[in-house]
Amino acid sequence: MTKPNKPVRRLVAFLLAFGLVAVLLPGLAAAADLSTLEKRAAWVIEQRRGERVDPNAKFGAAAALARLALNPEDAEVIDRITHFYDKVPAGKNGEQFSYPGVAWVLGKYWDKFTPEQRNHLKDRLMSFNDLLGHGTENHAIMKCVAAYLFAQYWPNETGWLRGKISSAELGETARTNLLAVMRSLYDKSYEENLSHNYAPVHLFAYYALYDCATDPEMKAAANAALHFHVANMAANHFEGVTIPPANRDYPTTTWNTYTYEPGSCHAGHLIHWFYWADAQNWTPAEIDRWDGNYVVYAALSTWRPPAAIESLARGQTVPYELTASACSFGHAGVSPGFWGTGTPAECVRYVYRDKLYAMGSGFFQYYPEEFYVDYTAFRLIYKSPDKYNYIECYHPYWRSDDDCPWRGLNSPFMQMAQHKSTAIAIFNIPAKDPWAGRGRADWLLLRDGHYNKLIQEALLRYPKSIDERVESNGWIFLREGDVYIAIRPLRDYTLDANYKPAGEDFYVVRSAFPQTGFIFDIATKEQFATFEVFQKAVNQNAPVVDWNRLSVTYKNVRGDTITARWNPPKYDVPKGERVLVRPEIIVNGAVVPIDEDFLNAKAVIKSNPPCIELVNRVLRIRTPAGQLEIDWRDKVPVFRYQ
Repeated sequence: MTKPNKPVRRLVAFLLAFGLVAVLLPGLAAAADLSTLEKRAAWVIEQRRGERVDPNAKFGAAAALARLALNPEDAEVIDRITHFYDKVPAGKNGEQFSYPGVAWVLGKYWDKFTPEQRNHLKDRLMSFNDLLGHGTENHAIMKCVAAYLFAQYWPNETGWLRGKISSAELGETARTNLLAVMRSLYDKSYEENLSHNYAPVHLFAYYALYDCATDPEMKAAANAALHFHVANMAANHFEGVTIPPANRDYPTTTWNTYTYEPGSCHAGHLIHWFYWADAQNWTPAEIDRWDGNYVVYAALSTWRPPAAIESLARGQTVPYELTASACSFGHAGVSPGFWGTGTPAECVRYVYRDKLYAMGSGFFQYYPEEFYVDYTAFRLIYKSPDKYNYIECYHPYWRSDDDCPWRGLNSPFMQMAQHKSTAIAIFNIPAKDPWAGRGRADWLLLRDGHYNKLIQEALLRYPKSIDERVESNGWIFLREGDVYIAIRPLRDYTLDANYKPAGEDFYVVRSAFPQTGFIFDIATKEQFATFEVFQKAVNQNAPVVDWNRLSVTYKNVRGDTITARWNPPKYDVPKGERVLVRPEIIVNGAVVPIDEDFLNAKAVIKSNPPCIELVNRVLRIRTPAGQLEIDWRDKVPVFRYQ
């Protein structure tokens, strides 16, 4: 489809706000009324009417649940779920992504199956030996939720996991593991929690547990986990695009997606749209038949976000600063059991979210043996109707050849300082990789291509669709609508319009020095009447750079002075130890310390003003639309709403 020009795109954005696209631009959005969450849910489910329920299919249960929601007497669906795993070869396991969905079908429509049908399906499930398996967080949750529910449905069986354990053992092990994971969300969070790809996987497993668990403690735990995940997503997006740092982030397909380009998109985008359509810049023309099924699960679930989370997602509490921490699920070779053993604050995030833009950065405590290839460390997102509405910078440490995708936006040779709308990125890239040979062999293939001669270059990309660009006095000034952006490369640079990894939609600023950096300063028309006035204000305060100490000081257009000074990491550490990569940060003469609460698992989220915080195992959200508190200091979480 030919891409409409910018005036047309702005018209579509305007029409979207008033729900008129379907009327005036037929074919670009569904003609249905999608103005409320329940109307969107009905529209999503209706699209699966008559959908095939293929055996052992990743999303077969989503189609089955939708069809049964439309017609609970659909005998064909019951028969297909009964025989769902019949074609799995003996000694093999089923499709792991199908397990929670099949458990959900059983829990919701148990009485629609005959005893013979239930027994047939149970025999197939008992032949799988991976129901208590793990891996990353999403795999662990999917399998364990299903194991727990199967043990609930058949409490007196023996021979689960190919004859190894009883229902009581299966259920208790699954319960213990799930509670450990869900409880630790309130201690330290996990890296995948903000992933466009993987957050919806967590959600659909918790939906199944919430809807089907009969034990009040497990149902309450699932409810608390869902509140955390969705509140976390609500606070850390800007019009559906996640504010990093975020793991399992895929920048080449992270779109500020617009209605008139139908096709696949990340499931996280669809979840954002489903819950908060009026906080997005788009609406889907249809729900795709692959990862779009995660929004089908969301539509089918009885769980709904409370008003306080919805208000947070819609930006009714901006502007705010937010600091948050996350850790990996566990470390291979460090914590053999995984299951939530990652140490707190492996990443500490700093986010500033305003009405017209948001920016996120942070610092890392790296494990040299771990995998950071899809861990975006910095992104500036601005309000725009365009397909791409963000700016990123990084050092090409992972997948760093020129013919590799723009991924791996994370490097131990980049340190970030940010204060509200200003950020400083500094790079200090050695000639040789200090971590060569460390980690899993398949990860090393991605990282070790330049271990003996690292690429000493910092990269920055911004969309070609930007409304206005000016290069002056060492600065790159960008304007999109009422958002003004100033970027200062600290060394000489080239502007590459054809840098293949970034994609054809981006210009790439390339600064090929071992020591270099960028300054970012953002403002809006509310602060400066014109783009020209903003440029003049920026030019009044030239940055001061000391290359000997690798220190950068800049007074921003708000009048705040920020200094970022390279803090030499201790790269040479024994296996299992972390490497702190964080500059010394000074704001208006005061050193900004690391908040020990995050390091000690006493805090997961803090915001200023306090619209959201998770401190000492109590999640509090305060918004104009309502307040909530979830207190999980005791065995069972306690919910309070106002």
